[in-house]
Amino acid sequence: MEIVTITEARRRLHGALSSYQKETEEVTPEAAVGRITARDITAAHPYPPYRKSPFDGYALCSHEKKGYDVIATIGAGIVYKDPVLPGQAVRLMTGCAVPDDCDTVIPQEYTLRQGDRIEVTESIQPGSNIIPVGEECQEGSVIITEGTKLTAGAVSAAVGMGNITIPVFTKTKVLFLTSGRELVLPGQKRRDGQIYNSNAYLFRPLLEAQGAEVTFYHVSDAPERLDAETEKIRQLSRDADLIISTGGVSVGLYDTMPQIYERLGSVQLYNRITMRPGSASYGGVIQRDGVTRTIVLGLSGNPSAAFNAFQLLAIPILRQVNGEKKQDFSIVTCRLSHAIQKENPVDRFVQGHITFEGGQAVFTPNTTLTSSALLGLAQVNALGCIKKGTPPLPEGAPIEAIVLP
Repeated sequence: MEIVTITEARRRLHGALSSYQKETEEVTPEAAVGRITARDITAAHPYPPYRKSPFDGYALCSHEKKGYDVIATIGAGIVYKDPVLPGQAVRLMTGCAVPDDCDTVIPQEYTLRQGDRIEVTESIQPGSNIIPVGEECQEGSVIITEGTKLTAGAVSAAVGMGNITIPVFTKTKVLFLTSGRELVLPGQKRRDGQIYNSNAYLFRPLLEAQGAEVTFYHVSDAPERLDAETEKIRQLSRDADLIISTGGVSVGLYDTMPQIYERLGSVQLYNRITMRPGSASYGGVIQRDGVTRTIVLGLSGNPSAAFNAFQLLAIPILRQVNGEKKQDFSIVTCRLSHAIQKENPVDRFVQGHITFEGGQAVFTPNTTLTSSALLGLAQVNALGCIKKGTPPLPEGAPIEAIVLP
């Protein structure tokens, strides 16, 4: 049994992907949110692409006079191309293109209008109130860098800069496995000694939230079905970038997942991690060819333990496989709301949630801190980090917390 720290486990998994090459595709803006950019996205034109007015007002070719004749009124999307002479003005709305002859825009509230005549009531410097061409960026400027997870705002910016399609990495294909004869799905009859398969409804959505394309399969752990289930997993995992399982990786008689992974050709990277909860863990890599590899992550079947290992191991690996540049989490120093009366012979990651009181971050640990705890997952948004050897923490003590996605 090879036991490693969480840091070493991550180093080995990342190293196994050092030569990994991700395929790319072009998608429409409608399909781009949540995807990862495969190359830098640039502006197809300067922005704004024309001189425009920041508000409703009057465009002038000179403002040395107090009175002007209004010769036209235009709305957004209309271009006034006729000459504008000294002493003349064009009324325009917010965002309108400013006529070429005009050098100043007077806000509407700085004027008095009678018929087709306006009088300027405030002093305005020449050249004021015109947003110039390219104020935000020039043609060819990088607006979104490679490896960025696209938000609605980022897609909006890409479209606004003239991009018709967006280059992204292909979706990561994940085979997600649960294991155990004690697990039943909702709607099935639960006998004594059985529990509902909550992990199936915890990790699949978390994987999909990371942009993964997920295939699900349940392994019974029955010895007489080992050959058939191994072959089924082999078929389902042929194109998988990542295999993630929960359960079957401890030292019990029916913990068969490492056997299955070995039969699939997985080279073990570690099979236990020095952390609580979440120490029961398996890491491996299946070499498909000179370039293609499938990472294998076997997590504990206990929900709380599996959740910690998923966040600390699977999320960074998913981000790396996705092509995302940002792979680490944000860490916030908080005040501890309640004492944590736990000895810490290894690194401990406490599930809880961060709130803000008087501008200060407060970390509230879950009530139950065991590996099998389930109810606290309903509200967890952070993991409190307690280093190996740290004594029990009193209420009000500082604690670093990982902010979860």
